[in-house]
Amino acid sequence: MSVDSPSDLSKPARSSAPHSDRGRGQLGRRFGWEGLRYPVAPAANRLPYMLGGLTFFGIVLLITTGLILDQFYNPSASGAHDSIVYIVTRVPLGNWIRALHYWGASIVLIGATAHLLYVFLRRSYSPPREVQWWSGVTLLIILSGLAFTGTVLKTDQEGGEALAHALAGAKLVGPMGIVLAPDFARSTSLLARLHNMHVSLLPLLLLALLGLHFWLIRQLGIHSTEPKTDIFTAHLRKLTGYGLFVVAGISLLAVVFPPGIGYPAVDGVEITKPFWPFLWIYTAENTMGMVGMLVAPAIFFAFLIALPLIDRGGDEMPRMRWVSALAGILLVVFLGMLIYGVFAPQMQHLGM
Repeated sequence: MSVDSPSDLSKPARSSAPHSDRGRGQLGRRFGWEGLRYPVAPAANRLPYMLGGLTFFGIVLLITTGLILDQFYNPSASGAHDSIVYIVTRVPLGNWIRALHYWGASIVLIGATAHLLYVFLRRSYSPPREVQWWSGVTLLIILSGLAFTGTVLKTDQEGGEALAHALAGAKLVGPMGIVLAPDFARSTSLLARLHNMHVSLLPLLLLALLGLHFWLIRQLGIHSTEPKTDIFTAHLRKLTGYGLFVVAGISLLAVVFPPGIGYPAVDGVEITKPFWPFLWIYTAENTMGMVGMLVAPAIFFAFLIALPLIDRGGDEMPRMRWVSALAGILLVVFLGMLIYGVFAPQMQHLGM
């Protein structure tokens, strides 16, 4: 048996790991990637649990394409529509990038709604996850606001009618609608202010809430009783694979079904229906008049916000039957209104 000399003991031991692995470990320490190697439940790798993460991939796509499109957009009443025509016809890949933005918005709204529904079914709003649920509901509201402002920025007939309805709704709520009043800021146009909301205010709120949402997930974990035997980095690799598949699907939709651009808006005319995620509100307007545009979303989101307060049983107690019944009724009504909005006859709402 050989004995190491003192000089040998003073030398650092050589790692048997390949050079590439050592380099990757050094990068991980410098960028903090090692902090992502925390344990998670295996349920995190199931597709329903990934709906929120996949929605985040769509949000990243929207931010990327939005930054590109905004370089060519002119937020003025006289130049907005022409700038979109320029994007579609003159900017290299402009029509495809705009189509990516359009279909990305649709997929993000579908993904966020499906994620919210699955969280409800899993009862993942129970203590201590109430704030996590409320941040998710608020994210859905902000995403809807981004979809609305994006529609208005087109300044075609659909965008013009969307803005007219919003102005009418702002008058109905009185002082709460002051931000949409033409005289709120005389130094700039309403279209410019809505553009600023779309590219700065709402995205900043979105990113702040996403940060809070992800931080709460990291601290509280996913709602699962399984032991944490998997590693988050493995989950992240699988989620990235699914996310790239979603982006590829959106890219295909953008190629096959690029959205058109209508003629510039004509004031006082109602000949279009809203962007499809708002068709359920359109149905409410058909049945209740302009006030339906406010009542229907108020009922829907009030229930979502109140849910953790009215159903506080937790995992140890079954959900109260009346809560499940009310949620089922609201879901059926929502889907029915959405489907009816597709086939509903065109109606005049302004002035009702």
